[in-house]
Amino acid sequence: MYMEKKPTKVRFLILLMLFVAVAITYLDRANLSVAGTAIQKQLKINSTQLGVLFSAFTWSYVIVQIPVGMILDKIGARFLYGGAMVLWGFFTFIMAFSSQGLFAGIGASFMVLIVCRILIGIAEGPAFPSNTKIAALWFPSNERARAISIYSSAQYIGLAVFTPILAMMVAKISWESVFYLSGGIAIVFGIIWLAVYRDPKDSKSINQEELDYLKNNGAYNPNEIGEKKEDKISLDEILYVIKQRRVWGIFITQFAIASTLYFFMTWFIVYLQKGLKLPIQKAGFMAILPYMMAMAGVLFGGFLSDYLLKKTSLTVARKIPIVAGLLFTSILCLANFFEKTPIVAVIILSIAFFANAASNLGWVALSDVLPKSMIGRVGGVLNLCGNLSGIVSPIIFGVLHQKTGNFHLAMDYTSAVAVVGALAFLFIVDKVEPVDLSKKFHVSENVKVVK
Repeated sequence: MYMEKKPTKVRFLILLMLFVAVAITYLDRANLSVAGTAIQKQLKINSTQLGVLFSAFTWSYVIVQIPVGMILDKIGARFLYGGAMVLWGFFTFIMAFSSQGLFAGIGASFMVLIVCRILIGIAEGPAFPSNTKIAALWFPSNERARAISIYSSAQYIGLAVFTPILAMMVAKISWESVFYLSGGIAIVFGIIWLAVYRDPKDSKSINQEELDYLKNNGAYNPNEIGEKKEDKISLDEILYVIKQRRVWGIFITQFAIASTLYFFMTWFIVYLQKGLKLPIQKAGFMAILPYMMAMAGVLFGGFLSDYLLKKTSLTVARKIPIVAGLLFTSILCLANFFEKTPIVAVIILSIAFFANAASNLGWVALSDVLPKSMIGRVGGVLNLCGNLSGIVSPIIFGVLHQKTGNFHLAMDYTSAVAVVGALAFLFIVDKVEPVDLSKKFHVSENVKVVK
């Protein structure tokens, strides 16, 4: 008797790997926040210089987004992502040596930290374009928002788990130990990624039934993602897509979402120490609540969007969590009124971070409107726009803190940007639906958009 074979569940192993990779990515971005005050004290740098150091990662990270997208489309996520992890882990590890030996003797410690952060920014460039490409390959349309929400939540879980540990290491050992640990973790997992990860077409673990399930439900399909040599996208087609108002609206919204995220990845622990007057160990412990709330928020946003998709249109399902989330993010500035009661301020920040994380569906919206063959290239542009805030915000925080002695105006700025992002997604993004290239170009079946 013929027994129908059940599809394998290899995509859930891929989801686990993405989860770990994202946690490590954000650990190596945010570790400097935990060590920031100690570094500032030891190297005798002012708040503006600390803001520049926080910002340095993003200088190079933004620049490499577009070329990284093109490279990703050519060589794939296995070697690019795995190799990148090993590299950024190595440069993170090197940061620990900046205060020692020759560098300290010639007063070059600050410049060594700047250079290392720039190199880490280059190495981390492939991270989120790779995540998006992998999600499009491995997860059908009805699972993708949840999958992206789950692995995106890892950035917050990783920070919630590791921030108290790193804060304890700063207090009990040294700030250098933070970089030894986080750099070593990235190197080890990068090697594991290279050994284990495969695209669906190359995986020896997936069976034909799961492949068919993916292809029939808007995920991996060799006729859509450029496996055939004739699947080429012209520069004119890419520029046409980028010029669409719905794409630009997503870009502006991503900038707003990332502005709040960069506050929590750079100045947040310093804010707890200097703005709320908490010692480093207590600051590390208090940081758990905002990060865990953000984790809950990103899961809530993804599951809410998928639930709404069953009840209403794709446009409404994406707009409700993104617009409402950004509007609630703007309450962050209310923490200015509760600096003398740190627990209330942290609760306000936690609610704002929950809402911000719930709105973090820019990558989902972009994958909804793009042909899959363009995700690497145009996804790089989205990452570029979102992370421009990582250049601007840390420096603004540093300058305003140095000039005013507090964070009030900086918090007001972040809230205002969140409101702008909500308005952009509400009014500039007309419909969340695939850009129709056939209106301007002759599009072959191999690059046709899946609706």
